[in-house]
Parts: sequence; C-alpha cells; structure tokens
Amino acid sequence: MHLYTLTNSNNNFRMIIMKPMKFLKLPALLAFMLLLTGCGSSLVLENVDYSQPLESVLSPDSDGVVHDQRYAIQFNITPLLEYEGTDSVEEIRLIRNTPGFYFVTADGFSNVYIFSPGEGELSLHEEVELPDGPISEPAFNQRTTHIELIYQSSGQTYNLDQNGIR
Repeated sequence: MHLYTLTNSNNNFRMIIMKPMKFLKLPALLAFMLLLTGCGSSLVLENVDYSQPLESVLSPDSDGVVHDQRYAIQFNITPLLEYEGTDSVEEIRLIRNTPGFYFVTADGFSNVYIFSPGEGELSLHEEVELPDGPISEPAFNQRTTHIELIYQSSGQTYNLDQNGIR
C-alpha cells in the first residue's frame, strides 16, 4: 500500500489516502489459496483393528505396575485394586478388542473393567458386574465380534463388548 498525505495551504487540515498496490493482489490471493488447500487435506487410515489375538496374563511388581512387553503397555493397577476393594492379586488378565478398548479382570474380582485408551491414560469406560459373583480362574478369548470371558473352574462363559455383557 502507498500512503499519500494531503494538506491544505494553511497546514490545518491533513488527510491520508491509502492506495493499494495492484501487483501484490495476485500473489497474495495465490498464497492464500495454497494455504487453504494445504490445511484442508488430511490422511485417514480406516478399518483399523486394534485387537490383541491373545490375552495377556500379567503379574504386578512391588509397586503395582504391570508391563506387557508383547503389546507395549504398562500401567499401575493399584487404583483398580482399591476400586475393586482388594489389596493385591497375583496376576491380572488383559485383552484388547477390535475398537481398541481394554478388558481387565483378575481371579477373585467381581467385575470386568473396560477401559478406553487416551494420551498416557486408561479411562474407565464400563464396569461390568458379573452375575455369578467373584470370578474364579478367569480367561479371555478374542472372538470376531466380541471378547469371551471364561470361568475356567466352571466353564461358564460371557460374551462382552465395550458396552458390557452382550
């Protein structure tokens, strides 16, 4: 832009006129259009299967941390134990379904806990109370449409998804 200053002969009136520079209009417009085109495009990979084909059986360390090296997850189970109302467990059972939710339980638990993953956290999505009371010798199996929970001691099974018992 060019600035022009006009004053009258007595210097008591001043007016500033701005005239646009014509040669900058086209490059500015092109740059703006390229910016919009670049910001609008994104890459989305669809039909992602997050499931783990096998359950993980994990033993907590002295600090309550379980670490699954095969599926690269580590978290502290102490808050879960407190929530369940128990002091300790020898091992927990963990599996992940196709949409990416984690299912966690342990021998003696009355519930299966379903967690949704976030940035550096697992948030309780659903707490599934099991009708037969505390679980005895649980095991998870991955199925095409659901997670199967098996009581190994009795053979009783439940089909679960991220919303609870199916």
